[in-house]
Amino acid sequence: MIKDLPLRIIELFQGLGTVEAYILIVSILLFCGFGLPIPEDITLISAGIISASGTISFEGALIISFIGVMGGDSVLFFLGKKYGRRVYTWPVFNKIFTPERVNTAEMKIRKNAKYICFVARFMPGLRAPIFLTAGTMGVKTSTFVLADGGAALISVPVWIALGHWFGHNIDLVLQTAKKINSVLLIVIVLLIVGYLIYRKFRKQTPNSIT
Repeated sequence: MIKDLPLRIIELFQGLGTVEAYILIVSILLFCGFGLPIPEDITLISAGIISASGTISFEGALIISFIGVMGGDSVLFFLGKKYGRRVYTWPVFNKIFTPERVNTAEMKIRKNAKYICFVARFMPGLRAPIFLTAGTMGVKTSTFVLADGGAALISVPVWIALGHWFGHNIDLVLQTAKKINSVLLIVIVLLIVGYLIYRKFRKQTPNSIT
């Protein structure tokens, strides 16, 4: 059943009108933001597929998907910011945001909030707990928006373009999607680590005299 979920989501979009497609895209992405087990990347790929068919425009798919992604993430963040750790006790939330996931998110955020809020977009299992926990821990709104928004500007176009260009071969798209997510995460982590090492090295290196 779980293995068939990506195909079911893609089939769900087929035959929809323009307005219905936009509504479904943003609705699913909002639910994804709440940590429900719905593959966000498959939803974005589906948006790309129906943009190729002409149901919606490619630009429209990008805009509505970005709104849905940022909307779901922001709701979690601001709920955490307003209600603090009480949100973990709410019905449904206490099932999704288990103590183990929350503890892992807190440890990562303590190390460096702005970088983990950026990387979290490429970590499906920890994305929602990290954004909610970032709110409960008082991470600055500007830090969250810039980090998550910057990451979404990378991930959203990648998935939509994948569906738009290669959606005619669903099996290939699904196989490629798994590889791309892993590669993106590795590359981004390496870039961040490299930047942090470079910055630390610069601080330790005395200014040269000219």
